[in-house]
Amino acid sequence: MFSSDPLVIYVKDWVIREQPLALFPVLRQFKHKTVYLLISLSWSHETHLRIKALALWHKRHLRRNPLHRMIFLTNTENENRMLAAAGLETAFVSSNSFVSPEIFRPLPESKKRFDAVYDSRISDFKRHNLSTRINSLALITARYPSLHDEPYSRSIMDILPQAYWFNDPLKTSYRPMSLPEINTAINQCRVGLCLSAEEGAMYASMQYLLSGLPVVSTQSLGGRDEFFHSDYALVVADNPEAVAEGVMQMRHCPVDALEIRRRTLDKIERHKTRLYELLDSICADVEWQTVMRCRWDSWSNRPLLDVTPADIQKRILEASGRCVSPRDGLV
Repeated sequence: MFSSDPLVIYVKDWVIREQPLALFPVLRQFKHKTVYLLISLSWSHETHLRIKALALWHKRHLRRNPLHRMIFLTNTENENRMLAAAGLETAFVSSNSFVSPEIFRPLPESKKRFDAVYDSRISDFKRHNLSTRINSLALITARYPSLHDEPYSRSIMDILPQAYWFNDPLKTSYRPMSLPEINTAINQCRVGLCLSAEEGAMYASMQYLLSGLPVVSTQSLGGRDEFFHSDYALVVADNPEAVAEGVMQMRHCPVDALEIRRRTLDKIERHKTRLYELLDSICADVEWQTVMRCRWDSWSNRPLLDVTPADIQKRILEASGRCVSPRDGLV
């Protein structure tokens, strides 16, 4: 939530498409004013078929909600061009730029225990099988009730007997790790793994980089490579041998953790600037002199699997006190 007046809502596409009963009951109270929906794409849309489906959904949505203005925040330059060519309003602002640099950071005092870490849910598109040749491997996962596949999780454990699980998804004592706990775990590892062929921007890739870890990645669609640099991100072939060899190479990465983080923050700043420019243009459109960046001491991504009307109401209330007009004398 960026602003309550004008009402500017940052929302993942799946919330509108899969959980509309969370958002739209709240928005009924604003039915006589324009609502700006900044829609972050959770999966790659770099195909004409997906963009055609997105454009159709956009058209249907605006037919039902004529006072909504939908702006799609894209994760790659190519995705941005393709959506714009289809007549959709866009801004090239990666969802990875919302991962909190306050939480994810290097911990110099942390001892390195593992060569590689893979932070991902246990799903086949994450391709855990590509890590079978890594001897010193740690895993972090999240177990969502609607997505948890126990037999598949067991099959992954069977092919990765050497792996250490920071949070074993099959234990009765399982609990999701907090973001600071994930940062602590990542800092015990030398290299971050990104093994999917296609997904969204992949928050874990940004968590690695902000924590100062070099990355070994396969070729991918989705946008994670927007924040890569060949000095500390190695893209390898889609086989276990290449992934293991890449880890052995990047565990001796000459770029230190603080430099990886600094360069990543520089890249994030470009996306933040584009978003601020978009928000400023929205405020200019409605002749409201709100300074959107005036009270933002940091950005943070608070991932949710389920969203409720109460969550949205709470964030609208939070936004009402976050940014103020220059005439209030608080800028």
